[in-house]
Amino acid sequence: MKIYTTVLGINIALNKIALKNTKLNNRWIYDKPALLEQANKWFTQIPWIKPYYAVKSNPLPYILEDLMNYKNIGLDVASLKETDLALKYTNIENTIYTNPHTIPNEINNYNIKVVDSLCELEMLYKNKIMCPILIRMNSGVNIANINLNSKFGATRHEAYDIVNLAENYGYEIKGVSFHIGSGGTYSRKEAFQTAYYINALPVLKYIELFNKEKLILNIGGGFLYNTDLIDALGWTQILPFKMIAEPGRYFSEPSHHLLTQVIAITSKGIFLDNGVYHELNCFHRDHWTMPKLVHCISNGNINDIYKWKSSVIFGPTCDSYDTLGTQSFPEDIEVGDWILLPNMGAYTNAGMVEFNGIKGAST
Repeated sequence: MKIYTTVLGINIALNKIALKNTKLNNRWIYDKPALLEQANKWFTQIPWIKPYYAVKSNPLPYILEDLMNYKNIGLDVASLKETDLALKYTNIENTIYTNPHTIPNEINNYNIKVVDSLCELEMLYKNKIMCPILIRMNSGVNIANINLNSKFGATRHEAYDIVNLAENYGYEIKGVSFHIGSGGTYSRKEAFQTAYYINALPVLKYIELFNKEKLILNIGGGFLYNTDLIDALGWTQILPFKMIAEPGRYFSEPSHHLLTQVIAITSKGIFLDNGVYHELNCFHRDHWTMPKLVHCISNGNINDIYKWKSSVIFGPTCDSYDTLGTQSFPEDIEVGDWILLPNMGAYTNAGMVEFNGIKGAST
């Protein structure tokens, strides 16, 4: 049995998985210590910001249970189904509903509902949902891999109109929210400061004309799992607002590692038992790139890889769309060999389907 992996994967294999003792029938490896270490780093570095874990990034029940057994973590939900799941592990007061333009009529006592348009506020009022609201602002940051401003976020002038209508309708305006976008390597500090000073702060000052209580500043998500939180957000400690956030990837990405097996090698390319309909949907949806496999574990020994070849990589379904494109793979890889991909917990199983009836690693 050979297992190909990355530099990071070697440490995971040796320290956390004990691969030589596993039968490799569990392709989806839960790393609870890594998850809780993320929580510990958050509360050690920026304890003044309460995180509401974004359920959408990985909704597996045991993640929610383990996070809720930690301290002072809330849940960020974006649908009725996510809300129902969250309420199995916490109460409604410890959630925040952050998806604009979805009106779950079955629940009308949300702790906080995020809105970003007059249209949504009018729908809430029409459906007699009178929960406190946050106004979702356009962050003004457009350099992330996934630019959420293209779909969500009010301009400053739109936000002023929302405040005025909310006051007429009798809504309690708790503060503002923004999201700098998901993925990409750039200065998080500069991105958060841009969003705060350019768009969020003027609207917060306007809301203070109507609400004299301490307002909420929700800085959303946009963290990488290894973001230096002190560098990115240390400056927010002196802000005169109640600080909250919606980290998803930061917690969930290192919580799982993926094992996938080579099931065929043909003149067309290399076939894996996991593809874009399964956990590796992140290739198309989340700008994930296949990491270079530089080590091989065989018979308890770790060998460096020196030769690679370019091959088209396919998933297991009958759809030609199910491909990871051309990748550089070890030259001596064979049918039956395994590939260990570390830190695969974010936006992978959450978007999986069982096309062709083929199950993913986490099902």
